[in-house]
Amino acid sequence: MTLSESEKLEIISKLKKSNTFKNAPTSSALLQYLFEATQNKSAIKEATIDIDFFGGSQNSDKTNPRVRVNVYNLRKKIASYYEEEGQDDPWQLTIDKGQYHIRFFKKEKKIKRKIDKKIAVPYIGLGIAIIILIFNQIPAQKPELWSNFLNQDKITNLFIGDHFGIIGNTITHGKGWTRDFSINNYTDFYKLLDQYPELKKQIKPSDFSYSTKMGILATQQLERFYQNYQHDFTIRFSTQSSIVEIKEGNAIYVGPSKNNSQFIPFFNEANPYFKLKENVLYLTNHPQFKNETFDLSSPKDTLEYAIVSKYPNNNDTEHFVFFSQHDIGVSATVEFFTNQDSIEKFTKQHLKNKKYFTAIFKVKGQSRTNTNIKLEKVVRF
Repeated sequence: MTLSESEKLEIISKLKKSNTFKNAPTSSALLQYLFEATQNKSAIKEATIDIDFFGGSQNSDKTNPRVRVNVYNLRKKIASYYEEEGQDDPWQLTIDKGQYHIRFFKKEKKIKRKIDKKIAVPYIGLGIAIIILIFNQIPAQKPELWSNFLNQDKITNLFIGDHFGIIGNTITHGKGWTRDFSINNYTDFYKLLDQYPELKKQIKPSDFSYSTKMGILATQQLERFYQNYQHDFTIRFSTQSSIVEIKEGNAIYVGPSKNNSQFIPFFNEANPYFKLKENVLYLTNHPQFKNETFDLSSPKDTLEYAIVSKYPNNNDTEHFVFFSQHDIGVSATVEFFTNQDSIEKFTKQHLKNKKYFTAIFKVKGQSRTNTNIKLEKVVRF
């Protein structure tokens, strides 16, 4: 038995209207695009998807992983839907690994068998033991501070603040990778070439970016924290991510402010009393606190300010951002906000029934490792 086109459309529509897909506009749109391409018997390739769906160009960076990442996320959502909401659907769809076409198949019915009670008794005992073991391993109650991020119906994307690189001549008169803090994306790079056209034959954007030790440490801390609540997240790099991807689902950003992160405009828009401009944090117009500035551009990597903020995103999702100039600020604050005792104490003392906040910490450290963290100010809203 095969499905008609209208029956297939009905299945696609049902998935897009489900709770699994309701907060994932990119995944829903990508599902519709791949279905239509399949029905039209089009040859679907990664480059085609990048141009037709994401608006890339023929000269787009071939190493850009956004097609693979978004198709991977779509596969996960489809699997999640059929594990829960659609587990009784007689027909299902899938996107086979290595392929981009939509395939429909009929779910096999499970055959019920009579069980011999004598044989079943030891298995029942084993089952009870397993249940007890599982019960003892049930994750702790989710902290309210992270409740939206640990919601199983919502995805979380971790964005690591990497550094945009340039390939060209180095001070040793060879070819190598160069980092310029004023150039943080392709737009900045091509503005530079417009200003200095003589450089067009000497430099080009690098095929790879650079992340410091901070990225590894923060990822490890967040991974351990999420495992406690049987939840996961995807990992992305900020220089290779679009605004659409940042707005999809809950987002965590860990990294420096000096790389002109795409999260800074979101931070500035969502915070009623804070604005972050050119590595300076401004506190203004607060009914209780006097106007104040915090300079994040510390010349030393042993003492610096770190900024942590949780604020609303669109579609009932949130951002949790960790900014600092060097590694120690981000690493220390991520460790602080993934520690159960620290979270509980911070929530009780500083939030007082408020969901959102911006906090300023002063962090000391050695060799990119924090040794002391002090909370300077918390502004909730």
